[in-house]
Amino acid sequence: MTSLEVNALTVHLGTRKVLDELSITIAAGTFTAILGPSGCGKTTLLRAIAGLVPPTSGTIRFGKQLVSVSSLVLPPHKRRIGYVPQEAALFPHLSVAENVAFALDKEHYTKDRRRVIVSEMLELIGLSHFGDRMPGELSGGQQTRVALARALAIEPKIVLLDEPFSALDAALRNELREEVSTLLKKRETTALMVTHDREEALVTADMIALMREGRIVQHGTPSEVYFAPTTPYAAVSTGDALVLPAKRAGESVFHPLTSGVSPESSESGTIVIRPEEISVSHDPHSGQRAIVTKIEYYGHDAVVEFGLIESAYLGTLKARISGNTEFHLGQSIYVEHHGPIRWFANT
Repeated sequence: MTSLEVNALTVHLGTRKVLDELSITIAAGTFTAILGPSGCGKTTLLRAIAGLVPPTSGTIRFGKQLVSVSSLVLPPHKRRIGYVPQEAALFPHLSVAENVAFALDKEHYTKDRRRVIVSEMLELIGLSHFGDRMPGELSGGQQTRVALARALAIEPKIVLLDEPFSALDAALRNELREEVSTLLKKRETTALMVTHDREEALVTADMIALMREGRIVQHGTPSEVYFAPTTPYAAVSTGDALVLPAKRAGESVFHPLTSGVSPESSESGTIVIRPEEISVSHDPHSGQRAIVTKIEYYGHDAVVEFGLIESAYLGTLKARISGNTEFHLGQSIYVEHHGPIRWFANT
């Protein structure tokens, strides 16, 4: 197992600064997801770790080994990195077995040893009898498995996954990401996956690093980043969230879902509420009166959109409730917040 430490990494692509003094430490044997929107620098970070993009400044260490600093950039083939790109990127003219064996050079691996490793990898991914097939004969999920086997064949220090499930349909994506996560954790392989899919990050990873404009803005367990976001941006990045105007006076926080009027001397800010932390009922004693404006039914649950009636706040709010809903459009309901107070002062 090998840890990964990136310290103050800056990368320019042309005149554009893509990574801005980014720092992150990943413990050996953990599966970490880098979560962020398109264009925030996720893939560039992976490529810099792999040695495919030269850094402007900063350092990268694999365990105690310094692989990248201003005076030294270890080439990719000497880093023992397993790389799983988008859409597998298998060589179409090579068989499955030949694709898996591609990185096993003849200088360090005998023919018999290569054959044994390929056989072990194909068994590991559940494709023992597919060695002679060509990539074009495989499904998308099978191609991703082969790409993973190719990455693991060299017993890499670290495996990098660049949105490996993005080209798959939803059902297969869910199935395969669970298989890959289980496999990597079973082998205690240090893995780093970039994704823009917040559900994928929450379900798959041991740790999540939220990325924005070339920097890591929060790093923690899925539970920490979901329930204790450090900024409203972090909250929205990991799930549905209501970012509402609020006032604070001492220990009391006033927002659209609370009763009472805040004192004139109160501090202005925002509060973040998850939709599942809002209860909806027919009971007039259970919070504020509202009108249902929209219902999105998902089977296992539903999202009820509503507008408050006796409030100065004119925006639409959301509550996530059990899928067995008895509410309908235009109905009067009563809503109440039950959850932590995530207060953020205006800056």
